[in-house]
Formats: sequence, C-alpha cells, structure tokens
Amino acid sequence: MSPTLPVSLWSVGHNLVVNAAHLLAQAEGGAPAAAAGGGSAGPGGATGGLLNIGMIVVMFAVFYFMVMRPQSKRAKEHTAFLTNLKPNDRVVLRSGIFGKLVSIDGESAKVEIAERVVIRVFKSQIAGGEAQAAEVVDSAQGR
Repeated sequence: MSPTLPVSLWSVGHNLVVNAAHLLAQAEGGAPAAAAGGGSAGPGGATGGLLNIGMIVVMFAVFYFMVMRPQSKRAKEHTAFLTNLKPNDRVVLRSGIFGKLVSIDGESAKVEIAERVVIRVFKSQIAGGEAQAAEVVDSAQGR
C-alpha cells in the first residue's frame, strides 16, 4: 500500500494549466469535446466547456482560500505587530536570535542581543515577541 501524499501546489497548478489547455483546444475546434473532459460534439456540446470553466473557477477559489488569504492575514498581523513595537520589548529575529529592542528609527531597529552588544537590523526581520518564540521560529522555518 503506498502512502497518500498531500496535494502540492505544483500539482494544483499543473491541473489548472491542463484544464485551460483543453478548454482552449475545444474553443478552437482542435479537439473534440469528449477529449476535453466530457460533453458531446453535437447539441449540448457546450456542457463540457462550461464544466471546464467551472473547474477552473473552483481551482482558483481553492487556491485563494488555502494559500493567498491565510498568507495575507499573517502579513497584516505582522505589520500590526511591527507598528506597535516600542523600546525594551523582548523580540525574536527571523534568524532565531533573541534580544531586547533598544530603538526604532524608520525601517531599521537596534536590538541588544547580549550585554552591551547592539546590532542594527531591518525592522521587517523582527519575527515576533519572545513570548511567541516557538511558533515564530517554526513559521520562519516553514513548518
């Protein structure tokens, strides 16, 4: 028995491209409707074309709700976190370095990572608060 694999984004994109190619071939008359995924070549042959268009719409909807929407939600949360930062906050950088925020000016921030050791980093490289360190480091590594 082979293990089941989760559907990858590549396979979803591949299926989307194949369906679009079949739809274009059918519209140009290069392939019969039956080869494009159903329907008949006679009256009612447009059923296969509508089915393909419907499948493409469903694939875009799945892609939006499973990939794009959660990603934009995380981006908004991170932007809100960065705007509320203030000196003396304990933070974790995307590289996994823990530190205390010393100052913020524009797009950069100074973080104290050890006693009298202050580094300057891009503000966008601050992953989150030290309290959420485990989940921040896991999400930064793509787990």
